[in-house]
Amino acid sequence: MAARNLFVSCTIAIPFFPAVRLSGPTGGVSALGGRSVRVAVFIDWQNVYRTARRAYRLDHLPGERGNFSPLRLSLLLAAAKGRGARGELVRVEIHRGLPSQKYDKIGYIANLRQEAAWRAESPGVVVPKLRPLRYRNYPKEPPAEKGVDVGLAVSVIEATLRKSCDVAILFSHDTDLLPVPEAIAHLIGPGHIETASWASDSFQGRLRPGTAVVHHSISQKVFEAIETPVNYARA
Repeated sequence: MAARNLFVSCTIAIPFFPAVRLSGPTGGVSALGGRSVRVAVFIDWQNVYRTARRAYRLDHLPGERGNFSPLRLSLLLAAAKGRGARGELVRVEIHRGLPSQKYDKIGYIANLRQEAAWRAESPGVVVPKLRPLRYRNYPKEPPAEKGVDVGLAVSVIEATLRKSCDVAILFSHDTDLLPVPEAIAHLIGPGHIETASWASDSFQGRLRPGTAVVHHSISQKVFEAIETPVNYARA
């Protein structure tokens, strides 16, 4: 019998940014007051960037449209699902491919500038994870990400099994990552893993694990509040 797709859906529809403080020796960011719930957010960058352009009809606009602040998004996710001020954002990991300095110097520099901008938002909390792109048969074939999904999956599972967070939130639309929330829900319980995706009238794609987990549907209004349309190639 096929597994049932069960969700507790949480739509983030109103953009707000909680008051925050630095907490603990790692400099975790948390909303003020209350007993904390440690939240870590894991972002499949290239997937969510491209999907934002598709979901919010930005494909015809310059490439900087679709960029957003991982920290500001993660603060909203940490404060969602009734956590409110108890949500403590302890880590934001952004997994993406890194262009080759040899084959794409402009792309390489732009990626490093964007990485530095992410880190500067909250040093020690925002942690970009860049892996070199694979240039097999280049330039006949475009470069491709290699090992990014595996690295992301390992990071999410490790964070939950090592109990470095109470809740891990996986932000991706890539169904290849579906075993991650399913494994965590099975091994330590569905309350320790959540998923997130963009959502609009024309786009409803998301991960659909067979175990009931909280899902965050992120509206266009929220996206517009956290968007950072910066062309890092021109910095």
